[in-house]
Amino acid sequence: MATTSQTHLKNEQEQIASRRMNRRAFLADSVKTAASAYVGVAGASLMARGADPFELKLLRREPDTGRPVVFQQSIQPAKTAIVVIDMWDCHWCKTYTARVANLVPRMNQTLEAARKLGITIVFAPSDVVGFYQDYPQRKAMQAIPPKAEPATRDFPLPPDTLGQDGCECGPSQPCKTKPFGSWRRQHPDLRIADGDLIGDGNNARELLNFCQERGVDTLIYVGVASNMCVRQRAFGMINMKRHGYRTIFISDLVEAITANGLDPAKKTPDWNFTPAKGSALSRAYNERYLAASCESRHLIAAAGLSAADRRTSIVFVIVDQEYKSDETLPAFAKTFLTPDYRCTFLLPRGGKGPGCIDIPGLEALYDADLLVMSMRRCALPVAQMDFLERYIRCGKPIVNTRINIVPFQLDPKSRQDGYVIWPAFDQEVLGCHYQGYNAESRKTGSDVWVLPEASQHPIVQGLENAKWHSPIWLYRQNPLAPSVTVLMRGQWSPDQEPGVQPVAWTHTYEGGRVFYTALGHWDDFRNEKFNRLLLNGIKWVMG
Repeated sequence: MATTSQTHLKNEQEQIASRRMNRRAFLADSVKTAASAYVGVAGASLMARGADPFELKLLRREPDTGRPVVFQQSIQPAKTAIVVIDMWDCHWCKTYTARVANLVPRMNQTLEAARKLGITIVFAPSDVVGFYQDYPQRKAMQAIPPKAEPATRDFPLPPDTLGQDGCECGPSQPCKTKPFGSWRRQHPDLRIADGDLIGDGNNARELLNFCQERGVDTLIYVGVASNMCVRQRAFGMINMKRHGYRTIFISDLVEAITANGLDPAKKTPDWNFTPAKGSALSRAYNERYLAASCESRHLIAAAGLSAADRRTSIVFVIVDQEYKSDETLPAFAKTFLTPDYRCTFLLPRGGKGPGCIDIPGLEALYDADLLVMSMRRCALPVAQMDFLERYIRCGKPIVNTRINIVPFQLDPKSRQDGYVIWPAFDQEVLGCHYQGYNAESRKTGSDVWVLPEASQHPIVQGLENAKWHSPIWLYRQNPLAPSVTVLMRGQWSPDQEPGVQPVAWTHTYEGGRVFYTALGHWDDFRNEKFNRLLLNGIKWVMG
C-alpha cells in the first residue's frame, strides 16, 4: 500500500505532467492560430493585389504525333498556384549546381510577377524542408486542416527512355568519382516572400490540403529536375494530375539532369548530346503526356513587369575575329534596324583554353524575339550554353551569317570539364553538311546569284535576277537536307572544285524559321544587295 508521501509525490508528478501537456497544447494552438492568421492575411493580401483572370499562351503536343499546338488559356489567379520543386543550394554535380543557380534570377522575377497577379507560391524543397521548420511560411502550410484525399484517376504514360541523373561536367563524369557535395536548403538567393508557403515535397497530402482549402485547381511548375523530381515527387506533376489537377510548367524555368557528351540512355559517347538537349527532350515528353508549357516572359508581361522598352528585341551573339563581325553587325543594325528594333550585342571575354570562352549577358535571350549568330568554333560553360540552346531548341527564329556554319565545332580534346560543344549544329539546325573549302578560292572571291526559281521568296524581294561578286570563298556545304529552300548559289571558278555551292537558304528547326547565308565578309556589308538580303532575312524569320 502506498504511503501518504508516495501518494502526494505521484499527484504532484501528474499535475506537472498535466501542466506540461496543457502548455504544449497551448503552444501548438498558438502556432496553429498564428499560422492560420498568416494564411488568412496572406490570402487577403493576394486578393487585394488583384486577382483578375488573364490569358496565358501555352503549348502542348498531341500525344499520338508529338505535333506542337499553341493555344490561349484563361488563368484564374485565385485558383492557381506555382509549385517550386527542389531548387537546392548544392548538388553532387558541380555543373548541375551551376545550372540550377542560373535559373534563380529569372525565377525570382517570375515569382514576383505571379505574386502581383495574385497567384500563391508554394516552395517544395524535398529532403531539406527541416531547414525551414521555424519559417512562418512552413508553419502556415502545416496549419492547413487535413482534408479527405481526392479520388485518383489513371492516364496513359509511356516510359521515358531519355536516361537521367548523370554528371554534366562531361563524359568522364568526374563528379561521379569525386562527389562534389549535397543539398542542405534551397538556393539562398531564391526569395521567399510573405504570403508564400513552404511544403514538404515528399508529402502529397500537404499540397492536396492546400489546394482543397484554397479551391486551387491549376498548378504551374518550376524547378528541377524536369525528368525526375518535377514529375515524380509527391508534389510533382504525375501525382497531382492523377488527383485531377491541371498542370502547367514554365519551360525556361525547368531543367533536366542527363549528361554532357554522352548518350545517357545508351551510355555511349555522343558529343552532340548536351545538357540542354536533355532538357529539350524532357520538355517535349512533358508537353506530350503531362502538361502544357508556357514561357516566363508571358507571365511577366501579364503582370506588367516587362522591360519598359517594348520594341522587338534582337540579340546578336558574336564570337568572330576573322570577318570583323563585332564591327559590321553593330554598324548594320544602327543603319537598318534602329529605331524600330531593340538590339543587344553580346561579345566574349576570356575563358579556359583554346576555344573555351565566356559570354556574359546571355540571359537577354529570355526576352528575345530574334537571335542573330556569328560564332566560330566555341565551347561555352554549360550554364551559358543553356541560354543559347534553350532559345534554339524551342523553335524560335534564328539568322546565321557566314562563319556560323560551325559555331560549336571544337576538338573535344580542347573542351574543359563543365563546357559544352555541339558539332552537328550545321546538320541539325542549318540543314547542311559543312566540309571545309578550297583554299585557292580565298584568292579570288566568288560570283553569287539569286536563283530564278526563288525570285518570289520574300528574302530576295528587290534582288530578282541579281548577280554580284563577293570576296567570300565558298564553303562545301552539300548535301543539304530535303527541308532546305535554296535562294542563292555561288561559284569561284567555272572549272575548279568545289563547283557551284549554295550561299543563302532557309530551313526550319523545331518548327522555327532559320535563315543562313555564307556571305558576311566585311566587304559584303558595303554592298547594298547584301544589306537588303540580310534585312529581308531578319524580317522573314520573324514573320
